[in-house]
Parts: sequence; C-alpha cells; structure tokens
Amino acid sequence: MISRAEYIQQPYSGEYIEKIYDIKSPWNSTDWTWIKFTEEDDIWCGEFRGKYRGVSCSTTLGIIVVLTSDYMYVLDIYGGEIMEYYSQPEYVDITVTPFGKILVTDGYGIEMFANTKISDMENIVLPINADNLKFVEWRENILKISCFEFLTWGKEIELYLNFETMEWLINK
Repeated sequence: MISRAEYIQQPYSGEYIEKIYDIKSPWNSTDWTWIKFTEEDDIWCGEFRGKYRGVSCSTTLGIIVVLTSDYMYVLDIYGGEIMEYYSQPEYVDITVTPFGKILVTDGYGIEMFANTKISDMENIVLPINADNLKFVEWRENILKISCFEFLTWGKEIELYLNFETMEWLINK
C-alpha cells in the first residue's frame, strides 16, 4: 500500500524505478510532473503529463489524486494504477483533510471527493462569493483558505472551515 506521495523535481536516470502515466491526446502539453511514492518496502517514481499543481493521498478513500495542468489522475493506493482521470482540469489546488477526504478548488468553489469517483464529488457551499481561493494550511480540523471576495479585489480575505462541524469563520 502506498503510504506517501510527494512532489519531486525530475530525478536522475536510474535513481528510482519509474512508471510513466501518459494519456494520449493531441491536447497534451510538453510539461511533466514527478511524484515519489513510498510503500512499506519500496520507493518509486511516477511521471505524469502536465505541470504540477498538487498531490494528496487518502488511506481512508484508498486513493491518491495527482493534479497537473493536463489531468487530474485518481490512482489506486494499493498498486498505483489509474482508476480514473479528468482531462484539462480547471482545478488549481488540492488538499487532504485530517479525516482523509480530498478537497479540490477551481479558485471559485470547493469540491470534495465523496468516494473514489470524480463524478461523485460534492460541492462545499462557501459563505461568500469567492475568487482566487487557495488552501493555506491545516490546524487540527480547521482549514485556512485565502481568497478575495468576488468583484472586490482590494483586500485578501481569510476563510476558516472547521471540517468537524462544517462551520465557517470569515476574517475580512
């Protein structure tokens, strides 16, 4: 079982066993992303089409989600095989909750993986119309998010989502 997935720069040839995740499409970019996977007794590297945006590993859901400019890949945590992918994703950031749920944002809203299927993602209702959402950090069960209120670019706003109670706090 893969216990960790982390972004790395392009490794030296032969440094890791490499697996190439290339989905054939005329729309593919020339960019590549490398993710190092750690299993109980093995370390290997995956090479993914597109510029790196994020990666999250959920043992609760049994998946790893790799987000690049070209694709959002959903991998099986037990073998690293592609379960599903979404091409040309609008998502710009990704994080995993302390409860093992994976969240993605397109900069305007937040969606959560309810299970392993991209089509089953659930929308999380925001307390404001947000623009340029970015996941900042987790402090226990609370996610700090930076953003701007839609159409008012003057001041950055901090949102805090308590993932245990699903309550919001706005710091303007």
